[in-house]
Amino acid sequence: MAIDIEKSNLNINKIVANKHEKGVIDGDCIVPDVKPDILEIVSSSGIINIYKKEVSEGKVRIDGCISTFILYVGEENDARSTRSINHTLDFSQIISVDNVTSDMNSIIEMNLENIECKIVNERKVKIIANVNFDIKVFNSENVEFVNNVNLKDIQKLEDTVQVNSVLGSGNTKTSIKEVIGIDNSDNLAEILKVSTSITNIDTKTSYNKTLTKADVGVKILYLTEDGRYNIVSKTFPVVGFIDIKDVNEENVCTTNAEIKNMVLKPNGVQEHSMSLDMELEISVIAYERKEVNVIEDLYSPSVNLNFEKKSIRTVQNKNIFRGTFNFNQKAALNIGEEKVYDIDTRVNTENISMLTDGINIDGNIEFLVTHSINQMTGISKKMVSVPFNYRLPANNISQNANVKITTNIHNENFNIMPGSEADLKMDIEFVADTSNFVNINVIGDVTESESNRTNNYNMVIYFTKPEDTIWKIAKRFNSTTRTIVETNKLGSEELKAGTKLFISRYVPE
Repeated sequence: MAIDIEKSNLNINKIVANKHEKGVIDGDCIVPDVKPDILEIVSSSGIINIYKKEVSEGKVRIDGCISTFILYVGEENDARSTRSINHTLDFSQIISVDNVTSDMNSIIEMNLENIECKIVNERKVKIIANVNFDIKVFNSENVEFVNNVNLKDIQKLEDTVQVNSVLGSGNTKTSIKEVIGIDNSDNLAEILKVSTSITNIDTKTSYNKTLTKADVGVKILYLTEDGRYNIVSKTFPVVGFIDIKDVNEENVCTTNAEIKNMVLKPNGVQEHSMSLDMELEISVIAYERKEVNVIEDLYSPSVNLNFEKKSIRTVQNKNIFRGTFNFNQKAALNIGEEKVYDIDTRVNTENISMLTDGINIDGNIEFLVTHSINQMTGISKKMVSVPFNYRLPANNISQNANVKITTNIHNENFNIMPGSEADLKMDIEFVADTSNFVNINVIGDVTESESNRTNNYNMVIYFTKPEDTIWKIAKRFNSTTRTIVETNKLGSEELKAGTKLFISRYVPE
């Protein structure tokens, strides 16, 4: 028999998979004929370009390449010199992920941990790239549930839950086509190494659109025709618009930017410049905060009810916290009187713990120093690691929150002092994307069935057990929580095991 019920709808972000996996991408690189034989490897680095990402039945596929830059010591005309090989390492990576299908949404990130190079012979190098894959797959699902039952003596166990439902998502592509000039006194012979960074990612929302912006940094180490090493750095702003219906400034937006393709090539010697052609993809997910009233359980003392229970797993307490750490420390480089050409910086977070009003972050900052050897006749690398601790302000953060930390580095100022001691100054912006997973119990549907219950007692004496609640006892004996509390003059609905309760027969009003 049908019961008169009322229903509500909730668009939830149902988490299907959250997977972290390490992978290896490798390949062989042949030294071009115009370059000298390899004697030893100085350093190796790379930039990930992701062409395509897709989710299909039970797996995730990522296609792209790693643009690798290998600095090596070669020998030509009986002299040792530092040269480079730029090699494209193509990949198509397939990762098994249970329960995912092609119609689901995903956030797939790929990070380069390091690149190892092994000399096979003087004209061949084995490249091994160690990468990390972070995969989150979710299903935006419209869930219908019962929020009211029109029955005179219905007993309901209700709760109000704060959730972050997915309002919408989207992505846009943007590009950089720029000429990067170098010093007019430098005749460019070879690009030795390129590093990139995407910082200051931010969004502004209004009128059903999100404005996304970021700064793309490019730093290039190059060799001149007269054997000198030099650095050029440029920062380019990028902007993109993404349409998301009903988005507004109160929504929390998570943003990700990645390089899809990059080509950097020297122009003519007389132009003293390089041409940069880069394509980026920026993606945004907008979350809407909602307060949802749900019925977790119900019964009627006079009517036998059948109902469907469902559990929904979604996200709550979604927040973005930002803070800037002013790093200022001296470090010994131990390179004597050699010249420092460049310092690459990498921030590693090793331990994250929740405080009552913030996030405590412990880690280390790696400084990869490119410097001369033998008083300008060659080039080498040295790693210096400095520990740090930073407390990121985060009011009202949940103590069991899931936290993803990203960093932006600003205002780098490295002063090399006598004795090869470095005064290292910079501002590190920490961005914490925090959230909690929550299981919401709801009622899917309610119907009446034939009742075979008989209340042939006037009063029951019951001694409580450790797992008992007033609700469980009232439902078991077809009573009400109000009746039990009033009959036994209970000050609250909390019970101790062994409490003696008098439970009278339910009489409809």
